[in-house]
Formats: sequence, structure tokens, C-alpha cells
Amino acid sequence: MKVICGIGNFPESIRRDKIVSIGVFDGVHLGHQKILQALALDARKNGYKSAVVTFADHPSLILYPPEKVPALTSLEHKLEFISQQGVDICYVLYFNKHIADMPAEDFVREILIRRIGMAALYVGEDFRLGRRAGGNIAILKKLSIVLGFRLRVFRHLKIKGRIISSTLIRSLVAEGDLRLAEVFLGRRVSFLGRVVHGEGRGRILGYPTANVLPYHEVLAPFGIYLSLARLGKREYKSLTYIGSKPTFQDDRALRSIEVFLFGEHCNLYGRKIEVSLIKKIRQDLKFPSKESLVKQMKRDVLQAKSLFKKLS
Repeated sequence: MKVICGIGNFPESIRRDKIVSIGVFDGVHLGHQKILQALALDARKNGYKSAVVTFADHPSLILYPPEKVPALTSLEHKLEFISQQGVDICYVLYFNKHIADMPAEDFVREILIRRIGMAALYVGEDFRLGRRAGGNIAILKKLSIVLGFRLRVFRHLKIKGRIISSTLIRSLVAEGDLRLAEVFLGRRVSFLGRVVHGEGRGRILGYPTANVLPYHEVLAPFGIYLSLARLGKREYKSLTYIGSKPTFQDDRALRSIEVFLFGEHCNLYGRKIEVSLIKKIRQDLKFPSKESLVKQMKRDVLQAKSLFKKLS
């Protein structure tokens, strides 16, 4: 998938040869996937290119700064998931006050048609765009006639009687309901990040871990998780710790994320890592001594190996 960032880099399109969808697509959940897969399939069948317009940050960062919506997926992670749906091109907008103030018709005419070459627009039934979210489905239907593009509107996707949404999934992940979040995402809850230098304590204790700085904000609650870690094209069985390391610091310590990869002990500093959480196996606990912590870590590893055997 080709990625083009910033309106200034969107070349003016001579031909209207793209089927387009636009949105934040945070999480790229099953509802998003339904639209993107239809977009890609219809484009291939009819000789068009499939294109997605998304945002580098959630628009709430500009529109409602005190209520900025935490991200389920970083931009880089989101682009990976969009690419997996078979999309040809992704245009990344840096949302700002100029874009926020554009009337819906101007946005469609100047960006979607003139810059991108839109022939058709695929959106969900609650989609809105333009100044004060004035461009609802009724307005878009009128614009489709005036500006000459085809509009396809998708109904909400429901599972277990609930409408799938990024808002719902954010809540599920934050509450630790990985199983239900996985159902709505269509894949395991995961995060993308970079391995950074830690204190080296895991290696001293006999369990060297990769300290991970995540690229996004919504993470599962503190605890120890059975997980899978991907480094490049290789996937490793792993244990992931999310917590404040209360055994070594007081409970006010900042969140730490450490991943113990089974069978991998080389230098991982600076590498990108994707971690998929399978299930929580225990809470984050404060131990009376290093020795008692090490004993528990041994039990955690044995439990993880047993669980992986059951999964295989």
C-alpha cells in the first residue's frame, strides 16, 4: 500500500479513478474492515484504485483538547491493518483548524475530488465531515448528485447485539475484557512499540526482558499476560508485564511494559515489536523480596508453557 502524508503532498488528480473511504479508523475493527474490504474488492472489479483518507491524530486533539480521545492504535499500526485489507493508497491528513473549519462541500470538492480523484465514497451510516460535522449522510447524498460521485452507505455492524465501535473497544481494553475486545476487533488486542533501555533488572534476575515504549495510549490493565511477540517476520511465545514494578519502587511509579520472549535473548534495543495479548494470568503484585519475586516468575513461566501447549 502506498502512503502519502500531508495535503501538500497530495497530487492533483487528473482522473477521477478512486473509490474512497475516510475516517479515523482507530483500531481498524470489524466494522471498518467490512467497509475497507468492500472498497478494495469493488475497486479491483471495476478498474478503480482503492483509497483511504485517515488522520495522523484523532481530530479531538484539535476540536476538544481537554477531552482528547486516547488511541487504540498508533498511526503506524493502523496503516499496517489498513494495508492488510487490500487497500491501494492511504492518504494521511494532519488534522488542523483549517481542515476543521472547511464546509463539507469544500472538503469533498477540494480534497476528495480535486486532490484525490474520488469517483465513489464509501462510509458508515453515522459518518460526518466538514465544519461542525455538518456533512451528514443526507448532505452527502445531495453532494453526490451535484458533484457527480457515487455514495455507498454501510449499516452498523453488530455482534452479540452490540454495535461495534472504537469507543466500545477502548473501554473493553481498558477494563481488561480482552476476549470481547478480540471478538469486535477480529484479532487479538495488540500494541506496537520500540524496545528501549531499561534498568537491566530482568537479566540480573535470570529473566531478561525487552522494555517496550508503546506508540499508542489505550493499554490493558496492570498484570502479567500470556502473549505473542512479533519481531520482523518472526513470532515468539512470550509473557508481557504491564505494571509499576511495586517490588522495587513505590506504587506511584510510572507504567512499565516488559516482554519476556521464550528462546530469544539477543540485543533487541531499538527494534520495533508488536505484542498481542492472549490472556491475563495474574495481577501485578508487590513481593517482599527479590527471591520471592523470582520464585513467582518461575511459576509464571511454567504456567505460560503449559497454556501454550493447550493452545497448540
